[in-house]
Amino acid sequence: MPPQSFTYDQDGNAQIAGARISDLASAFGTPLYLMDEDELLRRIALYKEAAGAENVAYASKALLVGKLVKLIAEEGMMLDVVGQGELEFALRVGFPAERILLHGVYKSPQALALAAKEGVGRVVVDSLDELPAIAKAARTAGRAQDVLIRLQLGVDPHTHPSLSTSVPRSQFGISLDDGQALAAIRQALADEHLALRGLHSHIGSAITELPPFRQAAEALGAFALTVLAETGWWPEELDLGGGLGIEEGAPTPSEVAEQARLGLTPFAEDAHRPVPRLIFEPGRYLVGPCGVTVYRVVGRKRVGDGRTYLLVDGGMSDNPRPALYGAHPAMRAAHNSNAEAEVVDVAGLHCETGDVLARGVTLPRLETGDLLVALDTGAYNHSMASHYNRVPVAPIVFVRNGVARPATRRDSLADWLRFEVGI
Repeated sequence: MPPQSFTYDQDGNAQIAGARISDLASAFGTPLYLMDEDELLRRIALYKEAAGAENVAYASKALLVGKLVKLIAEEGMMLDVVGQGELEFALRVGFPAERILLHGVYKSPQALALAAKEGVGRVVVDSLDELPAIAKAARTAGRAQDVLIRLQLGVDPHTHPSLSTSVPRSQFGISLDDGQALAAIRQALADEHLALRGLHSHIGSAITELPPFRQAAEALGAFALTVLAETGWWPEELDLGGGLGIEEGAPTPSEVAEQARLGLTPFAEDAHRPVPRLIFEPGRYLVGPCGVTVYRVVGRKRVGDGRTYLLVDGGMSDNPRPALYGAHPAMRAAHNSNAEAEVVDVAGLHCETGDVLARGVTLPRLETGDLLVALDTGAYNHSMASHYNRVPVAPIVFVRNGVARPATRRDSLADWLRFEVGI
C-alpha cells in the first residue's frame, strides 16, 4: 500500500509528501528511492504507543542510512544491527552504544571486541559457540557484556519459507528440543563476564496473522518456567523480534503487543514473577510503506507468447525481492492519464530472465520516457542493492511538506574505480 500522502493532483501528476514525483525525478534522476518522512514518523508513533520508545529497536537491516539512524536516536528508540559493518556505521553516525542490540548468526571477533569496548547495550547470542567469544571480548574490555539468548521456538509464522526464522530447518537461534537452549542459559549464568538479561525470539518476516505472535510469546513463557525450575533464573527482558507484515488487514503493533502480554501473563503468574520487559524489533513495518521507487520507462516490447513488457531503467539491482521471494511490488503510473489501460509485465535492464519487477499489472498505456512508481520499497531495496551489470545504486531522498532532503547520492564509475587494483 502506498504512503498516505501518495496522491494525484488535479492534473493527474503523482505526488508524495507534497512534492510532485516528476519534479523529484528531474532533480535527482532515476531510478530514485523516495521516503515519506511523515509516514515514517506516523508508523514509529504506532510502535511507541504500543510498547514505549525505549522498548522498540529499529531493525536497521531493512534500511540503514545516516539520516534514518539520527531520526531513530531522536525518537528515543533502540537500534538493532547485524554484524560489524552495521555496528560500525551506527557508531560512526553517533547512535548511542548503550541503545544498540548486536545481532547476527555469526559475529566476528572484531565486532564483539568493538561492542565490548564501546558498551553496546545487548549482544544477542545465536549459538552455544558464541558464548566464550562474547565473554572473551568482554573480559578484554574489563566489563560484563549484557546478553540475550536467541531461541529457535519452532513456531511457523505462515510466511515465505525464506522468511521463516524460528523453525527447525532455520540456521537462526538455539534449539529448545535438544537441550542446547538450557545449556546456553547455564553457561551464560556461570560466566562472570556475561550478564544474562533475557530471551530473544524472531519467528519470521512479512507475518500477516496474530496467532504466531501469541504462540511465540507462549513458547517463551513456557521455556522461562522451565529455566526457573532448573536454575532459579527468571528473565528481565523478552525480545519478540519483528516481522509484522505491511499488507492491508495485517495486525497492528498494539494488537501484537497485547497478544504478547496476554500470552506471557499466565506463565509469569505461575512463576510468581513479574511479566518481563517486552522488546520489539520492527524493520520493514516502519520503513517499507514509506518508500517508493521511481523508474523511467526505456522501452516497450511484445514477446512471442503475446505479453507486453515495459522495460525500465532499474531492476533487480535496486529491488532484488521479486527475484528472491516473488515479492512483486504494486505499480502506479506517475501520471494518471486517460490512456487506455493495458496489462503488462515490468522488466528490469539486467541480463537475467528473473529480472521481472511485476507481472500482469494493469496500467494506463505508458511510452518510452514515462515514469513508473513501485510502491512499498522502503525496506530491503537500498540495503540489498547491488552493482550488477555495473548499474549505479540509486539515491535515497526523504520528502516532507514538499521539501526534498537527500540522504544518499547516486554512486558512479569514479567511485568503483577507487576499489580497483593495478589498472
